[in-house]
Amino acid sequence: MRKDFRLLALVGLLAAVLTGCRATPESTAPPPTQTPWIIIVTATPGPGSVAQVQPTQTPWIIVATPTRTAQATSMPTEGATAAPGTTVEPTNMPESPTPTDTPGAATLKYPAPVLLEPHSNRPVSWKSTVLLKWGSVGELGEDEYYHLHLERPPRTEAEEWYGDYIYTKETLYLVGGAFLAPFHPPEVQGQAVVYWWVWVVRKTGEDENGKLIGVDISLPSEKRTLILDPKPGGA
Repeated sequence: MRKDFRLLALVGLLAAVLTGCRATPESTAPPPTQTPWIIIVTATPGPGSVAQVQPTQTPWIIVATPTRTAQATSMPTEGATAAPGTTVEPTNMPESPTPTDTPGAATLKYPAPVLLEPHSNRPVSWKSTVLLKWGSVGELGEDEYYHLHLERPPRTEAEEWYGDYIYTKETLYLVGGAFLAPFHPPEVQGQAVVYWWVWVVRKTGEDENGKLIGVDISLPSEKRTLILDPKPGGA
């Protein structure tokens, strides 16, 4: 009877220990290291009882240790590799590169010349001359010139385009004679509109005909017009 009472007392103590362990709130932070509780329960025969050979019994060992809560997996850093097929937006878009001058291209050195006279639609008869004038852009360098350009665009597919130019250091030029003659259209075509304008160039050489060529170093002026009479038949 006393043996049974002792066993019941030990079982009660074990139940109290287990209940206390469950009632302890789980800490969010890991507690300090705690020495495990070890309870060994064995059966001890009471006094006066006949000792009987009992089979060897493995003691019950109860170890109570604090459990650490698993922490959440950390988020990937910004440098993590994106999954295939995912578009990754850059933090800062790269700036576009500043355009540079093309090697060998001329720098615009002067403003556009201003045309003075004559005004547009100046009539020009066959074998007559006309004086073209424009404002100065300043003193030109030794290899710099005004490029005076004349052009007669075709009005129909049957007509031909024609154009020519002059390099000069002056701010005026008298056009006529052999230079202006090809601009007059054939008599059957009637009058023709010829455009003229001016800009500044730097000479770079000559073409196969010995005509000066160069690169632009100013913007072009406005365009004005001359109205050329046709050349007489047989001229």
